[in-house]
Amino acid sequence: MTVSDTTKRPQFFAQDNVYMPHIVVIEKIIEETPGVSTFHFNFKDKKLAKEFRFESGQFGQYSVFGLGEATFCISSSPPRPDPLEFAVQRVGRVTNALPRLGVGAEIGFRGPYGNSFPLATV
Repeated sequence: MTVSDTTKRPQFFAQDNVYMPHIVVIEKIIEETPGVSTFHFNFKDKKLAKEFRFESGQFGQYSVFGLGEATFCISSSPPRPDPLEFAVQRVGRVTNALPRLGVGAEIGFRGPYGNSFPLATV
């Protein structure tokens, strides 16, 4: 994969502004172990939810409004992106706030970013 290949991937930025997050809704929170949770979420914009694509190994920027933003890998399967998932260990302000927000809370999402794993060649 070349650098030019990565620029051909679809990007999903709100209002064509890379700094404006899309609104996503937390649909489920699973406590995997004490201090580690997996979050299932989906885009509030249903059209975007249907169009969103990512590749294995890519990540997103997740915002807790008024508190901050953190980076996590997307852990759901690209062929089955509904719901989207990410897992976090509670170690800072954003990661400690996420589980307290609860199901139904709205957070921000920007991405996908980063190179993917070349699964077709493995």
